[in-house]
Amino acid sequence: MALSQQEREYWGRVIRETGGTREIMLNSREIPEKLKICTENTVRQEYKLPVNKKGVPDVRVIVTKAIDRKEGCPVHVNCHGGGFVFPQGEDDDFYCAHIAVGIKGIVVDVDYAVGPDYPFPVAFEQSYAAVEWAFSQCEAWKADRNRVSMGGQSAGGNLTAAVALRANESKDFQLCLQVLQYAVMDFATDPGNKPEARLQTDGAIERMRAFDAYYTGGDANLNVLPFVSPALATDKMIEGLPQTLIVTAGKCNLRFEDEAYGMRLAAVGVPVTMKRFLNSRHGFAGRMVDEWWEAQECVIRAINRVTL
Repeated sequence: MALSQQEREYWGRVIRETGGTREIMLNSREIPEKLKICTENTVRQEYKLPVNKKGVPDVRVIVTKAIDRKEGCPVHVNCHGGGFVFPQGEDDDFYCAHIAVGIKGIVVDVDYAVGPDYPFPVAFEQSYAAVEWAFSQCEAWKADRNRVSMGGQSAGGNLTAAVALRANESKDFQLCLQVLQYAVMDFATDPGNKPEARLQTDGAIERMRAFDAYYTGGDANLNVLPFVSPALATDKMIEGLPQTLIVTAGKCNLRFEDEAYGMRLAAVGVPVTMKRFLNSRHGFAGRMVDEWWEAQECVIRAINRVTL
């Protein structure tokens, strides 16, 4: 089932008219000198990767390499946020440069296709293919296949969790770490019924519904699939997942579903670290607001200390 033209126009209008918080963050953040220095200490290349799935277009990836990387360096695959609607942007470039410099390694940033033109499973399949490609490049990059991790923010955190779930079943590759930052984990629960929804404005709740509709093409049947809603994965599916870092924001109500997922992982034996940044809002780590530097450094420390 696809969204009708009327539905596409309605949800598009909702996204345009409720973007105030996002615009405030974009307009208020400043690019600090220390991040600009990071970009100067990296080299960047773009690639278009084929995805061998019907109806899924090639995916653009941006590879950022630290100039001082050494043989056996780690590789981190990043999936940006943006509600499955907004594409990769400049803030993601700075984020990836900082991570690459911090790990003295390589970051593969996935510019997956967004809605409403490309609903599930397009971004999911593209992200999975990008990780497979990163593993295939390790020998040429002189990187360590045992130190390949994946992470993402918001929508990108959802994609990371979904990729990790599928890889756990398929055994196509083995991540050493997944990083979930204020990830959307539960599409099955209406945004108006989530914890602290009463504290959200009607516009914020409808905006979340718009993101959901664009990602699933309006097909409510998809909402209960674990690759769409990782929170609904069975215990069998989550057993054996990679070590996990969960970063949440104290002013973001997604923290409840993220931390509940972390507790489930820990209960089946997955090593989990959870860090809640009390004074931060949704999107803070990538948008360089609130406690963003501490969050990015937290990700770097996790990548540096993990290997298979």
